[in-house]
Amino acid sequence: MTRKTYLLEGLCCPKCAAQIDEKVKRLPKVRQASVDFQNTQLTLGYEGDESALLETIAGIARSVDEDIIVKAR
Repeated sequence: MTRKTYLLEGLCCPKCAAQIDEKVKRLPKVRQASVDFQNTQLTLGYEGDESALLETIAGIARSVDEDIIVKAR
């Protein structure tokens, strides 16, 4: 399992953080996920290809709030 942390630039409310957290945890290759609203970051444990997963997570973030940008730390 690979673990990485991503910045959720533009994350502005706890409700959005909770929605992203819930949706990312449902992804098939995600083993662990946690959104930290105060630090605006996502900590992720996953299997497989990072680039495809990151695209999916960016889409989830945009579906919650179109201003959120997911960036590698």
